[in-house]
Amino acid sequence: MPTTTPHTARPTPPAPNLRSLTGLRFLALLPVFLTHAAFEGVFTDPRKSWDFLDAMGSAGYASVSFFFILSGFVITWSYRSTDTTRRFWRRRAFRVFPNHLVAYVFAVALMLAAGTAFDVPGMVAQLFLVHAWVPDPLFIDTGNTVTWSLGADVAFYALFPVLLLLVNKIKPTRLWYAAGAVALLVVALPTVALTLLPDTPAMAVGGVSRSQYWFTYFFPLSRVVECVLGMLMARIVLTGKWIRLGVLPAAALVAVGYVVAQQLPFLYRLSAVLVVPLALLTAALAVADAEGRGTPLGSRAMVWLGELSFAFYLVHQVILAYGHVLLSPRDADGGVLPRTWGTAGGIGMIALSFVVSMALAWLLHNGVEKPVMRRWSRPRRQAAPRPPAKVPAT
Repeated sequence: MPTTTPHTARPTPPAPNLRSLTGLRFLALLPVFLTHAAFEGVFTDPRKSWDFLDAMGSAGYASVSFFFILSGFVITWSYRSTDTTRRFWRRRAFRVFPNHLVAYVFAVALMLAAGTAFDVPGMVAQLFLVHAWVPDPLFIDTGNTVTWSLGADVAFYALFPVLLLLVNKIKPTRLWYAAGAVALLVVALPTVALTLLPDTPAMAVGGVSRSQYWFTYFFPLSRVVECVLGMLMARIVLTGKWIRLGVLPAAALVAVGYVVAQQLPFLYRLSAVLVVPLALLTAALAVADAEGRGTPLGSRAMVWLGELSFAFYLVHQVILAYGHVLLSPRDADGGVLPRTWGTAGGIGMIALSFVVSMALAWLLHNGVEKPVMRRWSRPRRQAAPRPPAKVPAT
């Protein structure tokens, strides 16, 4: 292990709780929430919905890319040599599936209450988190649609033990080269999609086909590449190979990259341009926390919000999609007449959806996520065998 400088001091052992990155999780969720809100078209004037969507740009897509990078980074950062593959998979399974199953049942209940038709194959695939493997985005567009990303996470968790072996074999002096190669692969994915996949049937937005969009954005193995980049960034920091890039310069690179991305074709705006700045920002925040400098993102309030982020992610889309339908009138045959609002009413509806989603996230986090992780994420310790009873002498 190379000698580290004070700037790149390696925590011993690496801190599993990176407070600034936990806080950033919540901030990154806001563009996702607002983008999904824009898609629901709650405004009576459709131009306002389109303006809202245009204003969001690719911010929601950038946040999703950050979450995949973060997943690879944090899991590699917190992994211990004493961990086994079985223990790792156990923790990940109890982290993902209990929350997912509760949110799934909640989504089904809302769909029934709203009178929304079911896509049975899609809902069955969603239950087992395999729906993102079907090469059609419309297959994912049912129920709790955001769970496609959990399917990508599950694929990463399944591959992680092997990926970690490969990443750990890379010499510290070559980690930056490996990270650059992986980043170039992310950048190349849109070109691969546009070159090799058919350009029909076309999507309603973006000027690309369903298969091209699916391969670039939803295909689990495409997103695993971003997770691997996060793994490499964690190894770069842990081996003392981090460069002297502070949090503010890294954040500035993200801002510049975002502006540049808006000028490019649709598929390149999803993650290709921002993947490097986001990876650098992730590592810079981790270094700040590891060195004890911290950031405002690591405040108690931000960490609390960040801890609710997974639960919030799982419930917010169904609230946006089906919650306002429950407030809509019905026709004589019982069909829903989708209700819309003016500017003030639409903003109020979105704000109400956010508050309700936060309340449900708190319940899910404290009522399911924390108790399950505390009780079942680790195998129970076996009690030490009792010594055999002495046999009385006769």
